[in-house]
Amino acid sequence: MLKVKNLSLGYGGRKVMEGISFDLAQGECVLLRGTNGSGKTTLLKAIAGIIKPLEGSIEVGSVAMVPTGIPKVKGFTVKDFIATAIWRRSISPAENAEIDAALGKMGIADKAERDISSLSDGEFQKVCIAAALVRKAEIILLDEPSSFLDVESRQALYSLLRDLSRQGKTVFFSSHDVHDAEQYCDRIIKL
Repeated sequence: MLKVKNLSLGYGGRKVMEGISFDLAQGECVLLRGTNGSGKTTLLKAIAGIIKPLEGSIEVGSVAMVPTGIPKVKGFTVKDFIATAIWRRSISPAENAEIDAALGKMGIADKAERDISSLSDGEFQKVCIAAALVRKAEIILLDEPSSFLDVESRQALYSLLRDLSRQGKTVFFSSHDVHDAEQYCDRIIKL
């Protein structure tokens, strides 16, 4: 499902990390731990194909990534935002139903027609995760997905991630909420 071998990553020729190797199996829920600046976001971006490795290899299936810091641009409803992020066109009735189901899983079905700029940061984080669910990727990568979420929402998120892995998705996410997150994971990879 995901194989990382002797990976070296960096920016401008400067290595940030090197010699990273691990495998993730289909249906695993894995927490990526590390201190600030250890390379968690960089590693997730490399797996998603956003940045290129300096050395090594990555074998990966289809990926959906939920990064941090997506801007809330005024003028998009929640459904428009997801449709634009996924299909970049208007949505069919079947796709509309998929979006509704994903928003329901995230507990924000009632926000479907709201302008994304009017959402709290936590609500918008849930919208971004719903967009990843709609993509139907084999692997879901999440960079600090519990950012901006209250305690109940964090626990619901981790439970959802575990459930997705039990349904065959591979879930790989970084978090500083180690105590809460590790209860829901199959294993932890530490940088």
